[in-house]
Amino acid sequence: LVVAAPLPPDTAVVLFTSGSTGSPRGIAISRAALVAAAASSAAHLPFRDDDRWLACLPLAHSGGLAIVVRCLVARRPVVLHERDFDAPAVARLAAERRATLASLVPAQLDALLPHLHDAQLRAILLGGAPATPAQLAAARHLPVHRTYGLTETFGQIATAREPGAPLVALPGVALAAGTAAAPQRIRIRTAQLATAYLDGPPIAPELVTADLGYLDDHDALHVVGRADDVIISGGENVHPAEIEAILAATAGVRAACAFGIPDPRWGQVVGAALVVSAAFDRAAAEATWRATLAPHARPRRLALVAELPALPSGKPDRRAAAALAAVK
Repeated sequence: LVVAAPLPPDTAVVLFTSGSTGSPRGIAISRAALVAAAASSAAHLPFRDDDRWLACLPLAHSGGLAIVVRCLVARRPVVLHERDFDAPAVARLAAERRATLASLVPAQLDALLPHLHDAQLRAILLGGAPATPAQLAAARHLPVHRTYGLTETFGQIATAREPGAPLVALPGVALAAGTAAAPQRIRIRTAQLATAYLDGPPIAPELVTADLGYLDDHDALHVVGRADDVIISGGENVHPAEIEAILAATAGVRAACAFGIPDPRWGQVVGAALVVSAAFDRAAAEATWRATLAPHARPRRLALVAELPALPSGKPDRRAAAALAAVK
């Protein structure tokens, strides 16, 4: 007989992390945190009378459920896509139901780009995973606002004020991080913090995340990657997100995922899974990487794949990418 510990008082919902670095963890989120998250979102992006929010993210994750909570609090309609994500169907639904707001992960945005001609979206919140410069460039004609958030904060806590702008903390959110030269774990204080992990200690009053970042002179937040994703090669720290941005900008590369591979000499070397087009020239790509990346940061092993492995949340699955048998 297994007896579960009682939930913290005022728990409204239990959500689970994406499991990107291990087994998913249950998180107890209070009613007060849900209301605070809805209020900070509405203060940053105020609702209009005609707003309808497109929901095509899983409602079992914070990104999807947060849409429902925001709209319930504001008494605005939700345009709900009920089946597995299908880009043409989602685009048709957005146009037919006159959706004005949407929350997407980068992979969904990529798939939707050819189909959003008739949509009337005034803002797209893009989060859940880092968007590459190439993805943002391809969507530059759309009102894309990058966001950063976690399950522990019930969604966004930093969002760009306008397309192409940097991330800034939402009202009621206090952030601390490192510097550009020395990124540190991002620390968050806000009323929208979850109460506790079901298998661990309380979360409030401050969440120390596994994400590395820094605040610039204008208090804009820059997220450089996860502390547990850092590749240590020959004693040098390599942040996969920074490598992926360069790989994804290489001619013929459509998407990239970088990861560490054990190496007896260097401890780890950089590996990468790439989705490429017919224009990809490996020799030319490696010449570009030699010119733009330090030796310890260059990919030493590549896997060319049809699509990158991803978690249900849309985040890159680095474990699955590193385990690809095609890496060589």
